[in-house]
Amino acid sequence: MKKKKTKTQLSKSGQAWGVVLIGVALLLLLALVSYHINDPVQLTKAAGSLKVRNWVGPLGAYVSYYLIQWTLGYPIVVLPIMLFLFALTLLNIRFSQHRLGGIYLILTAWAVIFSVALAMPEALRTAGHLREYYPSGLIGGWIAAKLVIFLGEFGAVALLAIVALALLITTNQIEIAKLVHEIGRLFKEARERWAERRVQAKIKREEKKRLKAERKAKKKRIVPEQEEEPPEKMPVEPEIDIDEHLGQKEKIPAQQEGEPPVKESEQAAESVQTSLDDILNVLSQQDGKAPDGDDEMGFEVKEQAQEAELDYDQLVKESVAKYRFPSTDLLFDPPANAPVVTREELRMNAETLEMKLGDFGVEAKVVRVTAGPVITLYELQPAPGVKISSIVSLANDLALALEAKGIRIIAPIPGKAAVGIEIPNRRPQTVYLKPLIRSEKFSQSGFELPLALGKTINGETYVADLTKMPHILIAGATGAGKSVGINTLIMSLLYAVDPGKVKFVMVDPKKLELSVYRDLRDHYLLWRPDLDEEVITKPNNAVSMLNSIVLEMEKRYNLLADLGARNIVEYNKRVQNAGRKKDKKHQLLPYIVVVVDELADLMIVAAKEVEAPIARLAQMARAVGIHLVVATQRPSVDVITGVIKANFPARIAYQVATKVDSRTVIDMNGAEQLLGNGDMLFIPPGRHKPIRLQNPFVSTEEVEAVIAHIKRQQKLPNYAVPQPAPSRSGFGADTGGDVRDPLYKEARAIVVQHQQGSISFLQRRLQIGYSRAARLMDQLEEDGVVGPPDGSKPREVRITLQELQDMD
Repeated sequence: MKKKKTKTQLSKSGQAWGVVLIGVALLLLLALVSYHINDPVQLTKAAGSLKVRNWVGPLGAYVSYYLIQWTLGYPIVVLPIMLFLFALTLLNIRFSQHRLGGIYLILTAWAVIFSVALAMPEALRTAGHLREYYPSGLIGGWIAAKLVIFLGEFGAVALLAIVALALLITTNQIEIAKLVHEIGRLFKEARERWAERRVQAKIKREEKKRLKAERKAKKKRIVPEQEEEPPEKMPVEPEIDIDEHLGQKEKIPAQQEGEPPVKESEQAAESVQTSLDDILNVLSQQDGKAPDGDDEMGFEVKEQAQEAELDYDQLVKESVAKYRFPSTDLLFDPPANAPVVTREELRMNAETLEMKLGDFGVEAKVVRVTAGPVITLYELQPAPGVKISSIVSLANDLALALEAKGIRIIAPIPGKAAVGIEIPNRRPQTVYLKPLIRSEKFSQSGFELPLALGKTINGETYVADLTKMPHILIAGATGAGKSVGINTLIMSLLYAVDPGKVKFVMVDPKKLELSVYRDLRDHYLLWRPDLDEEVITKPNNAVSMLNSIVLEMEKRYNLLADLGARNIVEYNKRVQNAGRKKDKKHQLLPYIVVVVDELADLMIVAAKEVEAPIARLAQMARAVGIHLVVATQRPSVDVITGVIKANFPARIAYQVATKVDSRTVIDMNGAEQLLGNGDMLFIPPGRHKPIRLQNPFVSTEEVEAVIAHIKRQQKLPNYAVPQPAPSRSGFGADTGGDVRDPLYKEARAIVVQHQQGSISFLQRRLQIGYSRAARLMDQLEEDGVVGPPDGSKPREVRITLQELQDMD
């Protein structure tokens, strides 16, 4: 009895496991069938917020990625089939007379054959040197590569065909003689069917010709009979002839019998009015204006621009290293029901502007309105004799009347005889990066380093080239959108330029904003192995890295001088044209973009050490492809010094606190009136008037998804930069107290020689910052060279020059 009970329990347990395996096999099959190459491969908390096309979610994308990429590619679908067959055996279902092991062997063999077949075209194209194994998987790609290398192209294909034919014969137990006989029979039947179809087609053509001839003959018999019948009298309508200029009188036919004269005149008047209305409607449509549109409002309305989006994923081209650009599907889509500015709101604002200006004795009329996603521009035409200054002085009064957060007055608009008043919309839109990337201006710009800065007031995409700027100075208060703007610039380059053509040097003293880009160290980041971080956060590492870029600039100038090139574009063209004759000294040079997220923190710690390399790079680095993007949230003169400001012609100003800060950044007022949340003023090189743009919103999830896609690409070797020798500029703020400053001996000699011990004296003599001079003075005090501080008086020097010589 016990044995029977045990067998029954084991049978029920096996059936339960069979049901579980069937479910697992089904889920695995769905995950493999719905695999998408751009799905994120990560099982973190952020993965749930990313767009995943796999039917089984992030887990399905994760499992299918490793099964397809690292095994047999798509033929790995035999794995869930094998699990399903094994589950049927647990359910005591007999599905075949063969053993399960033999079926597994046959399925595995066919999977390997198909995997090799998928990899064979790429292996033939690259002569067996495969760089990627999609969609064949690692196993199939490796076998195909080895076959091509050792057997050649013809031998590899022939061996694959022979093995597949042998496996087909073994699997289906086919006899060759019967197969040849069956093929001959099928060929004979196909030939007979083709001949039969040709005969039927010929019969159909003859039948069509006969029917056509009969229709023609019938038509000839009917036409004469119709001509013999008298034509019916058609009613004559009133005839009105209005010439092109409406200068001649209308011609009205004679009155019909039985109609009173009054009725005739009324009919003629109605006809004339109808014709005039038709003519006016046609003329208005030809001019592109509705008859009841802008004329009732009293001004021209320019609606927000609707740009056509291109399929950006199809436009990008593969680089030499088989790099796959991230898809725009990784970015968020803008909402379908985005708020828009109504004509009623435009009319009310225009009337309020005119009425409020009239209350203060300023006569002006709104002549044009340009509606945008966040800001609407109202163009005012002042009456003769009205001063522009009288309108500018009423900015606060107009903002109060319109109940707006803040308005900005452009007096006058460049190139127009009008004054512009920018008023924020009551329901602003959020600009997203995806439409900008998919726009024609970005996809087909032809720029070397395109930047999707945002949308203009009328909603058009604004794209600039970093190589033409050539450096950007960004300033804005905390929370105004400065960090999101930096992410936008970086994401634009990640979508437009492959890692072989651009490298980033990222300096982030705050250790938060740019740390997410640390995973790009094998693709886009430029870093030094001797430093302990890829994204620079320590001031001493920042100073050292900036000096490395200065040495790289000098090295590039020497390379350009050797080939007689004037810039990096000409140099790379000459290296490419050299072909195989080029030496190891001259290689293609990538662009280098140095991103400094917070300049104020570096300037506080080591102002001289940081300002010197930045000034040198800003003055000379354009020709050799090195560009700076420097940002700060404290736009004061001690941070944005005259040397730095003079070499940054392109500037971006987000919302700042005061007019002084606005003048420091863009040399004019206006930035203090911005709205925040990405509202910015951009001054391109060669222009004095800023352009108001709305910066796109880029979330952390979008950045992480793009970085995860790039991280899966083939790794590139690190681009090495020269390492500066230990010097004054190489010293930073994180040096410990036990390490002597390289200037210690020189400072000691100066203090003893002049018998003056003060921090300001060391600053002047050694040309260093306050922090470094204070540390030197502390070290001198510890060694007994100088005494303790005594208020504002210089410190006492306790050794003589002779004692100093004895110490040395």
